[in-house]
Amino acid sequence: MADSFLLFDIEQKDQLAEHLLPFFKQAILPRAWDEGDIHFSAGSRVYAYLNDQQAPAVIEAAIEGGWHLAILPHPDSRYAKRGFCAHRNLEKAIQEAELSSPEQVDIVRCNGNILLSSLVIGESFNLLPSVKILDFVERAKLAWQNVAKIRQACPQKISFSTENETNFTTAALGVVVTAHVHGSWLAKSILPNSHINDGMCHAMIIAPRSIMELLRFFVVSTLGRHYSLPSFLGLLKTKQLEIKNDQQLTYQLDGQEQQSDALLVTIDHHVLTLLAGEELPIIDTTSAQKEQIKIERLPAGEAVMEIAGKTLAFVGHAATDEFKELYQLLRDNATTTTAFLTLMALSTLLASVGLFASSAPVIIGAMILAPLMAPIISLSMALARQDPSLLTASATTLCIGILVSLGFSSFASFIIPMEIVTPEIAARLSPSLLDLGVAVISGIAGAYAHARVDAAKSLAGVAIAVALVPPLAVTGIGIGWLDLHVAWGALLLFLTNLAGIVFAAALTFLALGFAPFTRAKKGLTIAFIGVALVSIPLIFSFMRLSDEAAIMQQLEGKKIGEVVIREVHARALQPVEISVKLMTPTTLTTAKLDLIKQTIESQLQQKVILEAQVIIRR
Repeated sequence: MADSFLLFDIEQKDQLAEHLLPFFKQAILPRAWDEGDIHFSAGSRVYAYLNDQQAPAVIEAAIEGGWHLAILPHPDSRYAKRGFCAHRNLEKAIQEAELSSPEQVDIVRCNGNILLSSLVIGESFNLLPSVKILDFVERAKLAWQNVAKIRQACPQKISFSTENETNFTTAALGVVVTAHVHGSWLAKSILPNSHINDGMCHAMIIAPRSIMELLRFFVVSTLGRHYSLPSFLGLLKTKQLEIKNDQQLTYQLDGQEQQSDALLVTIDHHVLTLLAGEELPIIDTTSAQKEQIKIERLPAGEAVMEIAGKTLAFVGHAATDEFKELYQLLRDNATTTTAFLTLMALSTLLASVGLFASSAPVIIGAMILAPLMAPIISLSMALARQDPSLLTASATTLCIGILVSLGFSSFASFIIPMEIVTPEIAARLSPSLLDLGVAVISGIAGAYAHARVDAAKSLAGVAIAVALVPPLAVTGIGIGWLDLHVAWGALLLFLTNLAGIVFAAALTFLALGFAPFTRAKKGLTIAFIGVALVSIPLIFSFMRLSDEAAIMQQLEGKKIGEVVIREVHARALQPVEISVKLMTPTTLTTAKLDLIKQTIESQLQQKVILEAQVIIRR
């Protein structure tokens, strides 16, 4: 059987007899570490109780001498313990090492120096591998510390080259390189397939475009331990990685700050024979590992030049070449095509029929069929980016669509022999601030659905929520009837929807980084003025609805003698018109009805016109 040796830190000599040697079950020969004069035969079991500064040299000696090495948890071996998953309890770590079989593992090097746990360039925030699982208070404290760093955060231009000659440049706040993340929360959420003997190193590139992205990450990471890959994070898994920029790189190798013109990270595959503990799983790596690259979300091209070397913006700005497809889609949507005109005509006729038939399903079908949302979203982008050509095209298409809708709905009012305000028509005659709220939310959703491919499937839901064509159809019906009340009430609802969508969508495009604020403020001001103008009549309408709701709340269920008031409906006119059902066990005389009316007027402290339906219940 091979001899067993304990390499110890000379500063810990006084603790050997009492706190270290009694934990060994096998015979052990203690030796103080001296980098120039330690020689053991190949196959010797060597237990290293050393700090982080001594550990790399011991590992080099173990590789050269063919030792079977165990890393023990020294008080000053934070990175060695992390990199080799040594048990935090010294006695437990020794027991595991004595029982373990030798395993071949990889060694990661940075410019030839051994990497114990992590290589960090710039800011790592809380994306470092850590054995300790933080509780909520500790996560909140860490998030607060990270927030304090944000204002000083400045992305730098960094170039990467992998073993398979994948070359790219991005603007990053930080880079974290590690051999594996076993025992860390990163293993479950960010790097689930990293292993100490997979022949690969793993790099996390932290490249947010805005402060908002980081703040969102800090909130999510504080509220929960596990979450999906952050949008600003790039991942590399490769056998060799070169990192450089235009200046000298300042980095931390296992906590030690160093500088270099470039960094070359390499893997020595299966060179160290390790006595691994239970917390470090060893996988079978007989099959070749494939290089993996996830950098689709990182800044590239023009975006790198816009971001690098500048303080991180509060809201990210996308470069022109990053939203060419969206811009082309919005330009197509702003074009007056035969398909657009046909769908406008059909959706208007369908809505008109549904309104006359008071059929909600038919009206919903018209909402989905209507293409009017497309030029409105294009108009929002045109205002946000101050694009004259897109503004002209979208405004022209929108106006033509409105005229087509008014024309076909007016025509429908002539050919349908009905001049009755159905419930569906009446529902679109009294818009309020609530309708403006719906329009604003729908505008945000519409812009987001256009900007994010994975959210595009929600566009039909947005069309249903905002209901653009039905109020236009009611306006046309009012014009056909020559009824100003119907035409104006429905037109106000449409203008409310239009102003709310344009303003909210333009604001959303600004928040998503498709326009800088200096360019967008003029268009946003115009859209806000539109919202303010339509809000004036909406405020009065909302106040009227509030008064009506207050009246109904006061009277609903009120008992006047043996009479109970039910199903109260009010119209806040002068005087107030109130419709009620009176539940009574006996017939009501005129005198009793007058008494009920007087009681209601006393309750409301104003004159009312009472419409009552008497229901006798015995």
